[in-house]
Amino acid sequence: MSFNHIVVQNILRDKSTYISYFLSSVFSILIFFLFSTTAFHPMMTEIDTTSTLGITMLLAGFFIYIFSFVFIIYSLFAFLKKKTKTLGLFMMTGASLKQIRKMVFRENMLVAGAAIVIAIALGLIIAPLFLMVAKKILRADSFGMYVPMQAIMLTVVLFVILFIVVSKWMTRLIKKEEIVQLLKSDVTQEKLISSVPLKLVLSTIVSAFLFVSIIKEMSWIASFETLGYIALFVSLLLTLYFVVTQGVLLAIRLLQRRSSYFQKTNMLFVSNLKAKGRSHAHIMYLLTILLLGVFVCTSVLYSSYYNVKKNAEAAYPYSFQYVSLPNNTSEAEKKDLTFIEETLGKEGKVTVDYSAFKADDEQWIGFMSVSNYNALGLHEPITLKDNEYYVAAGNEGVHPNTETIHDYPFGELHYAGLEEKNILSTGLRNAYFIVPDEVYETIDYPVYKVFAYEVDQWTDKVEVAEIILSRIHTEPDLHLTASKIDLYDAEKFVKSIMFFIGFMLSLIFMSAAMSILYFYLQTSLAGEKEKYVGIRKIGLSVKELSSVVTKELATLIFAPFTIAAIVLFVAMFGMHSYISSTFSQMTAIGVGIFLLLFVISFFIIRRSYLNKLVN
Repeated sequence: MSFNHIVVQNILRDKSTYISYFLSSVFSILIFFLFSTTAFHPMMTEIDTTSTLGITMLLAGFFIYIFSFVFIIYSLFAFLKKKTKTLGLFMMTGASLKQIRKMVFRENMLVAGAAIVIAIALGLIIAPLFLMVAKKILRADSFGMYVPMQAIMLTVVLFVILFIVVSKWMTRLIKKEEIVQLLKSDVTQEKLISSVPLKLVLSTIVSAFLFVSIIKEMSWIASFETLGYIALFVSLLLTLYFVVTQGVLLAIRLLQRRSSYFQKTNMLFVSNLKAKGRSHAHIMYLLTILLLGVFVCTSVLYSSYYNVKKNAEAAYPYSFQYVSLPNNTSEAEKKDLTFIEETLGKEGKVTVDYSAFKADDEQWIGFMSVSNYNALGLHEPITLKDNEYYVAAGNEGVHPNTETIHDYPFGELHYAGLEEKNILSTGLRNAYFIVPDEVYETIDYPVYKVFAYEVDQWTDKVEVAEIILSRIHTEPDLHLTASKIDLYDAEKFVKSIMFFIGFMLSLIFMSAAMSILYFYLQTSLAGEKEKYVGIRKIGLSVKELSSVVTKELATLIFAPFTIAAIVLFVAMFGMHSYISSTFSQMTAIGVGIFLLLFVISFFIIRRSYLNKLVN
């Protein structure tokens, strides 16, 4: 029997251990390959001359690559733990440590090679469908299938390097003394969780302090910039770790003190939870992190996609806005307006608002009469006394300075109120001061004439916007143009790509979460099966066994889900003044959908696991 034959047979005999690792690796490689296929598509240069889209797709792919690195390292740790007895038997029959390492390395490279080949083959099959979706998202005229040689080469090279590096490094961790010691693992007690309330309190205080500092934009955090966010991320990970581990310890102690502890199978469940509390807590922590990644990817990106229309209207209130500057000739102005009105007139009902303001270009401030303000029909009209002024926002999301008007010699005017929404396109002015008509007439600044057009069902008028803006675009010395239709179209394009990438990343996180849970159950299956066989001999029925296993699986699956959901909603509550109600609704819907998926997964995993324990 050759050495390679032993390697192959070893994989085939222990295929249950390798199957999840193999499938997860295939999935990760497949997603990376599909992103690379899109990024290197020949049409990408025509769609995006700046190469931004291609770079974004490759960055998403490399994020998956880095995540695969971490995931594969964890997977190999799980394999080595389960294969300890097998490796020990090889060593007892005369195999050297060098041969053991060589065998494990070849096993992993064989599985890795098969995963790369299968992933690329599946990618070539799925790529036409994937590119059809990409064509719709990228709005390409032609985005058909091609021979993605660059994507194939990049995928093969990067993942071969990944598997070689990880496998070589992991095999170096195999040591003879540890294998001999772990051969006695059946009688080795797992370390219990240590009680560290002080670490939990300190990490929570540090995390809360950093979180509030960033949210409130405190001056000290600004000097650290990226380091502050990294520190917050690390402190949150540590806090979450202590919350999970100490939470498991607290739950065990509370369950032991309950009056129902000695009833039915509760004592067996709690004792098993205590004996495996440390490993359970580690798995629950990993699952919680991955689920938070899933929730963030789906909730944040989908809510931003959902709010595109609302954000476009907030930034550019009108379908089209034409601002004629003082240097613009009346002939050119009339020609432009005629073209705009004729083009829009072909699309149905059009509402036209004419207004004007006087501009201080040094301070970037506009002054508008009450009459001109009321002529803009997208807000409530106002009335002012002779000694009052009103303020309207000039930049979306920026509260204007309401006192700047006192720097001008307009007499003693009193503040009468604020319009927080933009009355014209964002950034045209920092703020608009609305004054009585008599005061407006005394202001000696250049006049900017505003022609604002609103059309029905404006989201469907993208082609009309392109026609107008292709002919009448902004000329800084003559006229300024803005269109919420064009902004909506551009933002929807960007958000569609972000959502597409985020959705694929959430699938990766979800796949990793399920794979890690599968690894954990598989590595402990032999010991659990032997334990429950012994317990059944002293009277434990299959129904009682099912009850204990169900409680344990429910803890492993739903506790991380609950913790991740609580962390997400607590963060949302802390940032309620910074997020929209739409985001909260989308988050709740997303969590509900994933809960349903987890319930279905729970019943599938429970049935499969019970069958393996009993049979």
